[in-house]
Amino acid sequence: MKHLRYDMLWWAYNNQDMPHPAEQMKILGITYQHRTPQSMGEQWWFWNCENIPDPLPPYLNVVNLDPMECIGYGLSEEDAISIRDYKGKGNT
Repeated sequence: MKHLRYDMLWWAYNNQDMPHPAEQMKILGITYQHRTPQSMGEQWWFWNCENIPDPLPPYLNVVNLDPMECIGYGLSEEDAISIRDYKGKGNT
């Protein structure tokens, strides 16, 4: 599982209509535990992603974020703990 950053500006720079980030993730078959919009950065963070295609589309990249350090940036402490402790689908 990895955390992904979805760059909304990529679509504008490439003169393309941008689908909603969550819809685009669904189209790509990427599943995730939680999503956090980051309006000031024109991006979304998708936490604990699975079924990630290789190579990634140019508007997605893997980010090394610690959810505990992102409390207050769209995450509550409860969200951050849940993301940190997530084991993935089918794992207990």
